[in-house]
Amino acid sequence: MYMREVDDPVTIQYIILFTLVKADRKVTHSQLTCLTLDKCNINFANFQIALDNLVQIGYVQILENNIDENMPIYALTDKGREANSFFAHQIPVYIREQIEGHIEPFFREEKLKKSVKAKLVPLNENEYNVELGLYESISPLMELSFYAGSRQTAAGIIRNFKANPEKVYGEILASILGDEE
Repeated sequence: MYMREVDDPVTIQYIILFTLVKADRKVTHSQLTCLTLDKCNINFANFQIALDNLVQIGYVQILENNIDENMPIYALTDKGREANSFFAHQIPVYIREQIEGHIEPFFREEKLKKSVKAKLVPLNENEYNVELGLYESISPLMELSFYAGSRQTAAGIIRNFKANPEKVYGEILASILGDEE
């Protein structure tokens, strides 16, 4: 991470535009904050002021979020993309490189988090089920529900599944298919 604080409001706007261009997708406020602030030492208030200004001048637009109305979604406008092409070189190369290097792993990790789901479901005071799922985008590859007995066993199943979802999926698929592979 670049340690010296970036406090110039114009540079912060350039960094936000650059980040949105490199992300090349709609992003939530949380994603944009992580993508930008994880690799730049920018005060959050200065970041928010710069982002609000970019929205007001029409370089960034806020889209409707049907899933979580409290979390705005941002997209770069054509005007913002054009501005970035003029101003990206104003951002120091060491900041640009860190942001570029952070974007792909960030979205890969976020996609993995969304693709593996595990939930503990209480049946009564002493018994639990576990619901496990592995997804490609929104399509389920595997959904399982297990009686786990105790809370401790259920928590262990969830922990193991989250640590090795591909292994669990592969072994279950191999068992179901038998010799048909």
